[in-house]
Amino acid sequence: MKLTALLSVFQAPPATGAGDGARAERQAGSGLAAEGPVKRSRAEAARDLMAERLPDPPPLSETRDIVDISREGSFVMAAADYDPRRMSPNEATEMAGMLRANGAIGAADHALLLRGPKGDHFRTADPEAPRDMIADWQMRLDGDMTRADLRAIGGDTRALDILGRVAAIRERL
Repeated sequence: MKLTALLSVFQAPPATGAGDGARAERQAGSGLAAEGPVKRSRAEAARDLMAERLPDPPPLSETRDIVDISREGSFVMAAADYDPRRMSPNEATEMAGMLRANGAIGAADHALLLRGPKGDHFRTADPEAPRDMIADWQMRLDGDMTRADLRAIGGDTRALDILGRVAAIRERL
């Protein structure tokens, strides 16, 4: 098979001598517009056709609004309601739950704050008596550092980071 035979498929047919009619027919067959408005490309036509086939988006809810709170906003809300320097164990549990529900802390940090600085879910403490949670966690950190318990030190510093962030924001309010 000759190369010219392969390429002949892609070549336009020769003019038959019919003048402008043959030229217009060749242009119509090749997808070129002779005159008049510019025709849209096949890609644009396909996009428009796809847009026509897509279903309508679901209607917006008129009865409720959905609000996503940022991590920093969650800490500001916690600082407005809770003082880590004078917080009861029940309030610490509520604050941890609020921060977890708003996505400011993960499940591990939530569990860490629920266990408390003594690691006993505040069982020995009066649940309504205010305490300095930051000082309690610092005492636990000191004990874990003397034992060189690296895993516990990591948890203590995470808890102190969360409580310290709430306390620092509270001071600015």
